Formats: sequence, C-alpha cells, structure tokens
Amino acid sequence: MGARALYQPLPEIPEDLRRRAIDLVAVARFHVSANGSAEVELIEPTPDPNLNRALMETLRKWRFFPAMEAGKPVASVVDIRIPISVR
Repeated sequence: MGARALYQPLPEIPEDLRRRAIDLVAVARFHVSANGSAEVELIEPTPDPNLNRALMETLRKWRFFPAMEAGKPVASVVDIRIPISVR
C-alpha cells in the first residue's frame, strides 16, 4: 500500500495573482520516510516563481501515513498533481 496524505492544506494564492484568472497544474514529488515525514520538490512547477514559492511553503506542511510493505512502514516516493485555479 502506498503512502497517503493525511493533512493537505491548500496554498494561499499571492495577492497579485488573485487579480487574474489562473488555471494551472503543478506536480509535486514527495519523498515520504517510514515515519511519515516528507521532503518535497516541484517536478513540474508553474511558470510563476511567486506561485511556486507559495506552493512550496504549503506543501512542506503536508503530512503522510507511510507506505506499508508486509505490514511494516517503508519509505516511498509519491507524485501528486496540484491543480491551481483562480477565477
């Protein structure tokens, strides 16, 4: 069984980006350890550096239940698509 996100806060969209319509998708890669802690990187960032910074701040707060193998927690890698939409 793969790792599952237990806590997934949504990013706060920077004020300057809220003034325009945005419909983007970023892809985050989480390296989840056996204890559920995670390191994250954007493997498909958005074109906007400010939005990427806001995303990373939020993604670092995510918490996981680790992957299980033969009933024991193991380290794993999870890629998650993060849709971003402002209308």
